[in-house]
Amino acid sequence: MARIALLYGGRSGEHDVSRASAAFVLKNLHPSHEPVLIGIDASGTWFLQVIPAENLTALPVHKDESQQVHVVPGVGLTAANGASLHIDAVLPILHGSYGEDGAVQGLLESARIPYAGSGILGSAVGMDKDISKRLWARAGLPVVPWRTFRKENGINEKEAMSLFTELGNTVFVKPSNAGSSVGVNRATNPKELVEALHHAWKFDRKVLVEQAIEGRELECSVLETPQGLQAFPPGEIIPANSHSFYDYEAKYLDPNGAHLAVPAALDADMAQTLPLLAQRAFRCVEAAGFSRVDFLVDDQNHSIYINEINTLPGMTAISLFPLMAEAGGVPATEMIEHLITGAINESAYREERNYTTGL
Repeated sequence: MARIALLYGGRSGEHDVSRASAAFVLKNLHPSHEPVLIGIDASGTWFLQVIPAENLTALPVHKDESQQVHVVPGVGLTAANGASLHIDAVLPILHGSYGEDGAVQGLLESARIPYAGSGILGSAVGMDKDISKRLWARAGLPVVPWRTFRKENGINEKEAMSLFTELGNTVFVKPSNAGSSVGVNRATNPKELVEALHHAWKFDRKVLVEQAIEGRELECSVLETPQGLQAFPPGEIIPANSHSFYDYEAKYLDPNGAHLAVPAALDADMAQTLPLLAQRAFRCVEAAGFSRVDFLVDDQNHSIYINEINTLPGMTAISLFPLMAEAGGVPATEMIEHLITGAINESAYREERNYTTGL
């Protein structure tokens, strides 16, 4: 039996999504493991949680100072009284800032605790849409044309007008470091673009303006196993007519916000191409463990573009990552087992590497 800590909640705007993902993972954790629930409140404080007696759609984060958890560099996790929690591996079920961006990964490495998913570099690069797109473009992978704008430089309507000449009649504006479509808006004229940029700058000082690709939204899950990378048959997001794109409301608040087709209806060529591109995109940004790679396919010329990578994808009952994995023959419990095994093996590699180099 292994003691597996589920780390969820967090400081980002995706706190509630994380709680829902954690409930799904707990439900599907192999019964041979002992789960340890650690909820992170909105201030970033960690607390031990009681295992719920019933299945919940989202795990709670109760704040009790006597149940506070501490991270001790070189030692591990300890309870409020200083006793070790003896954790064998952590599943970081966190989305967005302070969880998906390398911050928690670095903290866990300093404490010498095995954890699932991408490491510090892969997490940070995957979270930053601007940097990941630069790397993909440098590697010759297809990305949506974009421009990056920093808050300190601002923008005026004249500059905004030139973007429509460069990128087309419709653009999307999105924070470089955010997930779940937080802060994302569509713009069709300079006034809307300036407003969208100022809105996005509330979430990140670096913002992308991307050409709008009118077409299909396809996603491909990638899982690292002892046999190598496995990319599952892609799924498709079909937003409801009430939503102009797959925004936060369509993802999490509106039960009829989109139709998820798993697997997607694809011709043989695209069904083969997307998983290969997903694996290349995964390796290019040094991702590890598991990720979801999102694509856009142009309706007019059928060109494929890598949109972004999510190194800690949603794990709710209706999230595309577990749905695609199951459709590809890997049910949730088996998929989680691969993540735990990968976490322990990667930690062993880091320890051996450090001893080999004399650290």
